[in-house]
Amino acid sequence: MTGKRLIAALCAILLPLAAAAESAVEILPTTPPMPNPVPGKNEYSFEDLDPYYEPYSPHLPYMLPEMSASEKLRFADIRRRAEDDEKPDSSVLNKMEGVTVSLIQLPRDQYEGEDWYLILPCREMTDSELLQIAGAFLEAGIRFDPDLLNWRNCMRGGAITETRDWKGDERERFFSLGEQFNRAGLRPETPFTPSVEDDGIGRVWLADDPESFSGPEYFSFLPARRLTDEELLQIYALENPEPAIQPTEISKYETLLRQELSRRMGMPASAVHMLNSDYSGESDNYWGDSRTVYSACFEDAGSFSSHSWLGEIELSSGKLIQARTDPDPRVLQSPEQHTDIRMDPWDPRWSEIARETIASLCTDPAVEIAQVQPWRESRINQYTWCAEIRVTLTDGAVYQADISYLTGTVVMLEYYDAESAALLDYYHDHTYAEEEAGNE
Repeated sequence: MTGKRLIAALCAILLPLAAAAESAVEILPTTPPMPNPVPGKNEYSFEDLDPYYEPYSPHLPYMLPEMSASEKLRFADIRRRAEDDEKPDSSVLNKMEGVTVSLIQLPRDQYEGEDWYLILPCREMTDSELLQIAGAFLEAGIRFDPDLLNWRNCMRGGAITETRDWKGDERERFFSLGEQFNRAGLRPETPFTPSVEDDGIGRVWLADDPESFSGPEYFSFLPARRLTDEELLQIYALENPEPAIQPTEISKYETLLRQELSRRMGMPASAVHMLNSDYSGESDNYWGDSRTVYSACFEDAGSFSSHSWLGEIELSSGKLIQARTDPDPRVLQSPEQHTDIRMDPWDPRWSEIARETIASLCTDPAVEIAQVQPWRESRINQYTWCAEIRVTLTDGAVYQADISYLTGTVVMLEYYDAESAALLDYYHDHTYAEEEAGNE
C-alpha cells in the first residue's frame, strides 16, 4: 500500500470518530465534590467544669462531684454489705422531693450516654446515706464505682443547679413564651412532670437543710438537646403562679400603673414596657404587705442610660403601692469607675437635693412634701456610699432617696404608700431589735 493510500485509509477511519467526539456532550460537575463530613459540636452538650472549679477545689470541700477519702473507704465495706442483702431504711432511687441523696435514672439517648445522676450533700455522708446509695445502684442494676463521679453525672452540695446552662435562644424563647403566658393566655398542652425518664426534662426538690445544700431549692435536669417551646412553657407555668387578672385586662392595669408612675416617679409616656415583667397576684415582698397587685417594669425608649422604673399598684384601688427608679444610673452601670468616698450623711445639702429631686418628679397636685429627714448612710454596691434621705408626703407616702457622695445626685429612689411604709418601718424596727438582742 502506497503512502497516499495509507493516509486516505487512516482518514476514513479517524474522521468519523473525530466528528462523533465533537458532537458528544460532556457532563461537567455543577458543585465541587463534597468533603468528608466533620461532626459539629453540640451547643447543648454538657460542659466540663473542672477547668473552672479546679483552682478553688481546696476551698470547696464537699462541693465537687466526688466522694471524700473517708466516704470512699466506708463505701467499699457498705457496698459489700448491700450486696449481701443488707437493706437501707428507705430507697433513694428516683427520689424527687426532700432530697438529701438521690440516684436519678436518665434516658441515655438524651444525656450523651449517661444513664444515671447522683445528688449528694455538702457534708460528710453518714453510713446510712452511703447504704442508701449502694442500695439504689443495686436496685437499678448498675455496678457503681465512686471514681466514676464527674460533672456529667453528679451534683454535690448545690455547686450547680442544673445539668447544663440555658442557651441564649432558650432564654429568649422562655421570656417570649412568658409574655404570652401573662398577656395572651398561652398555656402548655400538658403540665410539667418532675420525672426525667418520661421526656428528658425534670426537677428534684432538695431538702430544706443549709448543712446539706448551699442555697438552691431544687435541681433541674436539662437534656443535651434544644428545649422545645412546649417544654419551656411547661417550666414557665411551673415557676409562675396563675395571674390574678385576665389577659384582656392587662392593658387596663398597665395604663393605670403608667399613670401612677408618671404622677409619683416622673416616668415619661414614651417609656417602654419590659418583656416578661408583668405580674399579678399577692404582693411579694419581705416586709409582709400581702395586698393583691399588678406590677411591671419599664425603661427609656432607646436610651443609652437604661433608666428604668418598677411599679406595683393595688388591683382594688389602682393606686401605687411601691415603686423604684434610678434617676442617675451612671453610678450603677459603671461603679468600678468611682472611688469609695465617704462623707457626712447628715449634711443638710443631701436633704435639699432629695427635696428638689422629688419635687420635680412628683407632679401629683393632691400631695405636698411634709417632712425631709436624713435617715442613715447606705451602700448600694461595693464602691458607692450614699446618704439615704426619707421624704414624707402629706398623704403618708414615703420616698427613700440614695444620694451618691461622689456625684451629688439621687442614684436610687424608692416609693412606698402609707401602708407599705408603716409595714416596712415595723419590719426594720423588729429586725434591728432582734439583731441587737443577738449581739448581746
